[in-house]
Amino acid sequence: MSRDGGRTEVYAAEAAAFDGTDLEVIRSFEEIAAIIAGVVGGSWWPGSPVGVVAARRDATSSSARRTGHETTIIRLAAPQLTVATAAHELAHALAGPGEGHSPVFLAAYLDVVAVMTNLDPSDRRHGLHVAQLRAALDAVGLTVGRRAWPPPPEASSTAIAL
Repeated sequence: MSRDGGRTEVYAAEAAAFDGTDLEVIRSFEEIAAIIAGVVGGSWWPGSPVGVVAARRDATSSSARRTGHETTIIRLAAPQLTVATAAHELAHALAGPGEGHSPVFLAAYLDVVAVMTNLDPSDRRHGLHVAQLRAALDAVGLTVGRRAWPPPPEASSTAIAL
């Protein structure tokens, strides 16, 4: 499989994993940009700097592109202002230029979903959406690669007894 040969399968896995969940609810640009900033500005983010901009008004899809200065610019299209799309594009930023929808991208995607869905300590998902995505990737025959960055922290909403 070429680096981007799994694009169709990734899209099918996303639909199976996230359709009907709150990760696919359309939100404001500001809300999605703040969620991305929460991941990139957090203690775990091992990737390059990320900027977030609104795509042209007539754009129907979002994208992530690395600029010449090692910054990834994520362009969010209005019809795709969802947490799921933000996670997908942020995974491109983490995996790096040229990875497309490769196994390395899939590892980044799972890690970003794990962090993104556990930012709010009052509404942590733990491994719920990660498990849904991993099962959907397996179902379409995609292999998750090895990460070249530290794993995300384990999420826990339970108090530690002292």
